[in-house]
Amino acid sequence: MRQKIIAAIVMAGCTAAISGNAAADSAPDYANTTLTGDWGGARQNLYDQGVDLGFDYLGEYAHNTSGGVRQTDAYADQIHLHAAFDFQKLFGWTGGSLHVDINNRNGSQIDEKAKLGTLLESQEIYGGGSVTRLTRFYLEQSLWNGLVDLKFGRMDIGVDFFPFSCNFQNLGFCGALPGWISKGVDAWPLAQTGGVIAINPSAAWTIKFGGFEVNPNNASTSQGLKLSTSGPNIGTLMLAQVDWHTNLAAGQDGQPLAGTWRVGGWRNTAQYNDAYLSVDGIEDVIGGNAPMMQSSVSGSYFMGQQEITHNGTGGGLSVFGNIVQADPNTDLIDQMIDIGLLFNGPFSSRPDDRLGFAIGRNRVSSQVANAERLINATGLGSLPVQGYEYVTELNYQFQLWHGLALMPNVQYIRHPGGTSANHDATVLGLRFVAKF
Repeated sequence: MRQKIIAAIVMAGCTAAISGNAAADSAPDYANTTLTGDWGGARQNLYDQGVDLGFDYLGEYAHNTSGGVRQTDAYADQIHLHAAFDFQKLFGWTGGSLHVDINNRNGSQIDEKAKLGTLLESQEIYGGGSVTRLTRFYLEQSLWNGLVDLKFGRMDIGVDFFPFSCNFQNLGFCGALPGWISKGVDAWPLAQTGGVIAINPSAAWTIKFGGFEVNPNNASTSQGLKLSTSGPNIGTLMLAQVDWHTNLAAGQDGQPLAGTWRVGGWRNTAQYNDAYLSVDGIEDVIGGNAPMMQSSVSGSYFMGQQEITHNGTGGGLSVFGNIVQADPNTDLIDQMIDIGLLFNGPFSSRPDDRLGFAIGRNRVSSQVANAERLINATGLGSLPVQGYEYVTELNYQFQLWHGLALMPNVQYIRHPGGTSANHDATVLGLRFVAKF
């Protein structure tokens, strides 16, 4: 690992001489987006010298009002530190930068406490264990006036692949969705070692390719702040994605309506247990000598978000949709579909508020369902046959002050776990965000 990072630094140093000037950046508006502001000018001075520092806190409260085995509460949170170092400002290294993100997560999960039986978490901020993790530590090099961008180091796939925003409390509407359901694909706050090359032939198009090591110890709480992962790598994760950025006819305020559409896919060369043969009790039906491994895992996705209106407050209505097709031979959830809307500045008196609504469907692999049916047909078990789980969330984020937001929300989950054997659940939530 150490040798690879040194090699990346040498490579970037050699190519820096032929790279064009980095694209002009715009300084963060610390005064209007953070609670602590510009630190009396010190923060802006640091940024001008090439150092951008950030700190934020995110907490999610959830209360189960129906479903599961009992009504109860849960609270989970995350403390996040971010630093970016612009090598051009610091050392005169054109186009180079270093990005570091550290996360600390704690708390409890409503799905587990109430035994809701859901496929995905009702508090997206829960996950990865109660531990401090190094989520991102990667070098970036921009070449030829931004035509090519290179990254290498430790990172989650959401840096470049399936970079969906996180404006909801349910995990199914938040972040890099393939990382929640497919084996060997690690999403925030987990990290993988690898690299990404992005080609930007025009302002409207981007083509990306990525390759990452697959190591099951990435998820271990003992990984913590380690830069390298112990144990052998069991495969290689390869990803590809094409981005199309749109600017439709001007909205009410005369500004174009922006959108981004993405299509991509992945292949993981590691071997995993077959989903059909992994169902408890299936070996008693078909015998214990059946092969249990699949030679690889693959999947594809489509995602899009498009502004459709602008209003006088500077906000407007956007619609989005995501489709993820995972591998039914290895993954419990083999398909996710969701659609929704985000309305920024819904009221003229509240220009910084946001309304969100989403509907999603999570499908359990037909391989798993077939195994459950076979066990039931033989009389050796009585398993609920899993199919589709449906999730709806409605939320409203109040921007209370610069860098301070509160988002009450309600989730309704029909057939948790993809089966009517679990009672439908209604979860009330409250999300708190503070950026310092």
